Amino acid sequence: MTSAEPGYMVGGRYRLISELGSGGFGRVWRAHDEVLDVEVAIKELRLLPGMSQAEQDKRLERTAREARNAVRLRAHENVLTIHDIVTDRLPWIVMELIDGQSLAEHIDAHGPLPVDRAAELALALLAALDAAHQAGIVHRDIKPANVMISKDSKVLLTDFGIAVHPTDTTLTTVGMLIGSPEYMAPERLRGIDGLPASDLFSLGVTLYQAVEGFSPFRRNTHPAALTAVMLEEPPPPRRAGRLAPLITRLLDKEPHNRPTIEQALALLGRQQPGRGGTKILPPEEVPPQGWQHKGVAVMMAIIFVLGVVGLTNVGIAWDEFEDVMDDDAEGIAVWVAIVADIGLAGLLGAQVARFVPPVAGKTVAIIVGVVGLLFGGFAVGFAFDGMSVLSMAVDLAHRSDAWQLSLLVITILMLITGGWAWESRKFRRSGRLRRRETPSP
Repeated sequence: MTSAEPGYMVGGRYRLISELGSGGFGRVWRAHDEVLDVEVAIKELRLLPGMSQAEQDKRLERTAREARNAVRLRAHENVLTIHDIVTDRLPWIVMELIDGQSLAEHIDAHGPLPVDRAAELALALLAALDAAHQAGIVHRDIKPANVMISKDSKVLLTDFGIAVHPTDTTLTTVGMLIGSPEYMAPERLRGIDGLPASDLFSLGVTLYQAVEGFSPFRRNTHPAALTAVMLEEPPPPRRAGRLAPLITRLLDKEPHNRPTIEQALALLGRQQPGRGGTKILPPEEVPPQGWQHKGVAVMMAIIFVLGVVGLTNVGIAWDEFEDVMDDDAEGIAVWVAIVADIGLAGLLGAQVARFVPPVAGKTVAIIVGVVGLLFGGFAVGFAFDGMSVLSMAVDLAHRSDAWQLSLLVITILMLITGGWAWESRKFRRSGRLRRRETPSP
């Protein structure tokens, strides 16, 4: 720990003037470089009393990581410049001093940004992220507090303390989430980390807050915020104007459905910086989003509704199934169809375990998966009865043959649902493959 205060000389060179801000990992000071006679910002690492040696080592390594990752991008105009790292009992990061405030402070003081100003902000952050991703760096903590706006309107991305680069060692404890919950991408909560697309989701939340004045996933507790990110759709932006299509696509729950940086720039009507000759697709030519996962949800909802209807007359279809199964040939075909329908519905229901945050642990995820499996199977079981009830209610079939229509309809629904689930899976896999195979320029 340090006992730094105004006047303290860091490394025999940087004299602290005043505190600019503080957070969980340390404090940022305005300081004077006694050698070059200029003012700088300098970040002081904070080690809390009672912290284990392992935790202290992780904080020290994060400080070094922040400096390394920012230095890799030091030439970019939209990334805060790191000048030096000084060891004075603990590491201190010497940075460019910005005469301005963070985007979060600006929104608190002045309210939401006008659309044109927010568009300029989006362009600057997309340029910074493009440079980071091309260098193999994923920021992982894009949020208004980490975006600086200078008095001359320059936009700078800061705080690469939890960013990841292929050469970095893993610092996160298994099951532990690092970052701000309301700005984290859903896939990170499912344990899929290090995707550039995750930064774009966080950018979408940041831009939403920039134009609307509030974060779409802010809740009173961290678990509530995590649940909102995973399962809830953000309120439609009302002040975003021409930025609404971009923000909406950036906030897609599925990473492969979000626009790339090139497509995001196209939605803004700009070409990607530093890539002469790159074709930018207009919005109408952007590859379509995968919709199959939504179709699966709709189909399962229909099955659930039919299951509820089936509760009004339990066994109406199953009594007929039992009679038919006495016939060897037809009974085997009916049995195979029923087992296939129930099994497929159970497997689809078990997929709800994918939405359990890693912090809940594997045991909770397994329990949720088993419950989903049973729920899906029972829903289809009762849906057979429900379809028979409906077909009789609208005079499509009599009781003696309603089971046939019920089995046919439910089987068709499950085949369509299974096909869409498979296509959705292929979308996810192809999205990951495209990210792996895209060559660096």
